[in-house]
Amino acid sequence: MDNLPNNKPCPHCGRYNNRAVTIDAVVVHADKVLLIKRGSEPFKEYWALPGGHVDWDETLEETVKREVKEELGVEVTNLKQIGIYSDPKRHPKQAINVAYGVAIAGIINTGDDAKEYRWFNLDELPELAFDHKKIIEDYRKIKDKTV
Repeated sequence: MDNLPNNKPCPHCGRYNNRAVTIDAVVVHADKVLLIKRGSEPFKEYWALPGGHVDWDETLEETVKREVKEELGVEVTNLKQIGIYSDPKRHPKQAINVAYGVAIAGIINTGDDAKEYRWFNLDELPELAFDHKKIIEDYRKIKDKTV
């Protein structure tokens, strides 16, 4: 389906090449945000929020829990939506993102496409993948209402 023109159905199956939906998790503790170093493209080797694509037959909340477990090895204990990010320029494939503030429990152990993790001061962030700086800024605006 990668060669399928936008807004045109596949001549074989009738499906459209629509924009994907992804989630990101903002984990903050003691004014530090947990970031992962991406192990795959796009933005390989960049720091990013943990997250990924929504699977078939999965709610957004289930996706947050699954992605955090896959990338960090911990359980999500609480979550609240921060916002929806739909700027076509935010992702090379124009993925639409739903970001959540989350609380976690367990011992962090990276997996999946997360090469490593690190806690960063909210005021001293590295260069980030996608629009994750904006997501973190939005989290900070509403943090008292988030998690």
